[in-house]
Amino acid sequence: MPTVPVLPKTMTAAVIDAAGPSKALQIRSVPTPQPTHGHVIVAVEYASIGPWDVEQRAGTFGTIKPGTILGADGSGTVAAVGPGVDNVKVGDRVYSYSYGNANGGFNAEYVSVPSDRVVHLPPHLDMVVAGAMPCVALTALSGIETLKVGRDQRLLVFGASGGVGSFATWLAHEKGATVVGTARPDAQKYVRHLGAAHAFDPNSTEYEAEIRKIAPEGFDAALIATNGDTLTGILKHLKTSAQLAYPNGVEPVPVLKGHTSLAYDGEMSHPAFERLNAAIGSRAVPLKTEVFALKDIVAAHDRFERGHVVGKLVLHIKS
Repeated sequence: MPTVPVLPKTMTAAVIDAAGPSKALQIRSVPTPQPTHGHVIVAVEYASIGPWDVEQRAGTFGTIKPGTILGADGSGTVAAVGPGVDNVKVGDRVYSYSYGNANGGFNAEYVSVPSDRVVHLPPHLDMVVAGAMPCVALTALSGIETLKVGRDQRLLVFGASGGVGSFATWLAHEKGATVVGTARPDAQKYVRHLGAAHAFDPNSTEYEAEIRKIAPEGFDAALIATNGDTLTGILKHLKTSAQLAYPNGVEPVPVLKGHTSLAYDGEMSHPAFERLNAAIGSRAVPLKTEVFALKDIVAAHDRFERGHVVGKLVLHIKS
């Protein structure tokens, strides 16, 4: 008979009991989730920090249940599987995006996730990058699919140096599109490293001349990962009837008269992960990460709230 893994009775986690500032997060020992039907227990190595975590902690989404563990995505190793799970086994390297887990999130040594929200890592994918990317990569993939981005298109990515923007830039480039990304001057080298043919500062007084030089006929489509004061002016360089797409949560909602605005979400499903893995193939993912230890989660949230994060912030949960 197969050996059933024995999980520790308790684990270390970042816990919040009520909405508040970053210091409301506490490192505590809590019960370890146990295998249930259709669920996978992942020993988490890295977990991402996204705006949803910071906003939930601050109370944007309403009252917080005492003992809440944040974290919607991450990477690690399968520690146990419940009955009815056949897509992964103990010891597999995996990553997962599972927002709103009833048993707690990824800011802990172990997390329980539905089996259809966990998938094998591509063999070459670094665990820290894998932990940073599930939500933003799946969101970017949805945007690329929504816009039907393909070869010979000139795509504008507004907010190209952030999490979603990074992956949108890289994925679109891999599909053969010519990507033009917006980024602050100190992040433009990174955006070009992701595959953008051009990068420009959306806050520069020279952006109009820059666009006329790099996209004289206009953009075929726009993927908007964030909003900004100059967005409307930049979108006026879209070709007639060109579409723009944005993840739900971008505020104010981007609109431009005469153009279709398409809202989308990252898909939490095994088929979506399989499409992402197919898009990655055997290529390296050049996502920039800034890593914090779990014990330094307060500092990580403070860093996020200071803004201008290039790439993704990541928590190192367990080595």
